[in-house]
Amino acid sequence: MSMENLVELQGIDTKLKDLNDLLGDLPSKVEGLNKQEESIKHTLQSNKNRLKELEVMLHKKEVTISQLDGKVDSLKDQLFLVTNNKQYDALMKEIDHLKAKKSTSENEMIELLEEKERLTQDVESMESDLTGLSEDLSKRRQKLETAISESADEKSILEKEKQARIDKIDLNIMSVYDKVMDARGGLAVVPIVGSGCGGCGAHIPPQTLTEVRANTGIHRCDICGRFLYNQEKVVN
Repeated sequence: MSMENLVELQGIDTKLKDLNDLLGDLPSKVEGLNKQEESIKHTLQSNKNRLKELEVMLHKKEVTISQLDGKVDSLKDQLFLVTNNKQYDALMKEIDHLKAKKSTSENEMIELLEEKERLTQDVESMESDLTGLSEDLSKRRQKLETAISESADEKSILEKEKQARIDKIDLNIMSVYDKVMDARGGLAVVPIVGSGCGGCGAHIPPQTLTEVRANTGIHRCDICGRFLYNQEKVVN
């Protein structure tokens, strides 16, 4: 077995790792965009619902104020019919009470009107922005989903290529390769750099260096355990 199969396997595994990292991030980005759009729509709908509630409440306040005005006018008319101070004072007390209730209702109505004005502005602004935002989110979401689909297709192809390389490699060598991959962050096969290991930089013994440069046999770094190859002899 030549080093070429191991070098090619390492290349495939590196690409798969990059794809897995990408696929691991993209779905969360898509989900984040979906949640962002839904949050805006939810807030907008909540504001619209609140505006409907305010319309009902304002109408009730208007009715209440109108009824209070009617009661006050009726009591004022009765003032001309009283025959003693006690009756007069009682009517005036009731009139003052109704006027106080009217004043409270009017203040509450002002607060409701102010809230309605703020919400109306918010809704108009959000509706104006939502169309453009939804289009932007849709484009970004489609782009991400396309990338996920393309990455998945590429991953499937690489997995098949990987298996084809594995079939050409001795089982004992594969066992060591897998262990080094796990121990060395996914990098088990490295080129020699000068007279050192391309992975950890450790010095390589002269005899081993000569054999690696000649592409003779399978050699590993004594320090990090990675497989060594001559980049000039092995084409990745």
